[in-house]
Amino acid sequence: MTPRRSERQTGRMVRNAGRETDLRRGPATREQRRTVLITTNGESTERAYFDALKREPWVGVKVAVAVERGSPVDLVRGAYRRQQENDYDEAWAVCDVDHYSPGEASAAARESGVRLAWSNPCFEVWLLLHLIHHAGHVENAKKARDLLRKHLPQWDKTALNFDSFRDGVADACRRAARLDPAPEGNPSTSVGVLVTALQPTANVG
Repeated sequence: MTPRRSERQTGRMVRNAGRETDLRRGPATREQRRTVLITTNGESTERAYFDALKREPWVGVKVAVAVERGSPVDLVRGAYRRQQENDYDEAWAVCDVDHYSPGEASAAARESGVRLAWSNPCFEVWLLLHLIHHAGHVENAKKARDLLRKHLPQWDKTALNFDSFRDGVADACRRAARLDPAPEGNPSTSVGVLVTALQPTANVG
């Protein structure tokens, strides 16, 4: 891959000349790392989580986080568009099953090469797994939030505090792997696969 010089070296998402991030490949004299785009339709919880996660010292890739409004298939298409416009090595769409049927989004992801990180019924399942192992059926997003508040009473969907979850990331990955596969399983989440892919030695294929 041909290195490209970004127009600003701020380490944060920017919009510049039609591009939205400075995570593209740097000058040839610098070590090149994979660039990963994470898209979500969660404007508060998911964005805040991944914006904080990408700054963790064990993350071995360059990460950009973007919000795409709409259904899971809209999210996949938006992730693909952003990947083409900005030349990311890899693009992920973080989707809630919620009331959607995952088939259309899964087909769009296979066609475009975008990788999916599903949570059923919602992203709060992934957050809950940082705190406990929960394998019982979760009826809907409200029930998931109620479960989360039992173990984290100060939980506020609009103001995620990553400090509440930082020490449980590895536990969440292990616990998620013990659940039925996403998106069919309830509860289930494949966000742990995405988190693992952010490590420098990850082989995401």
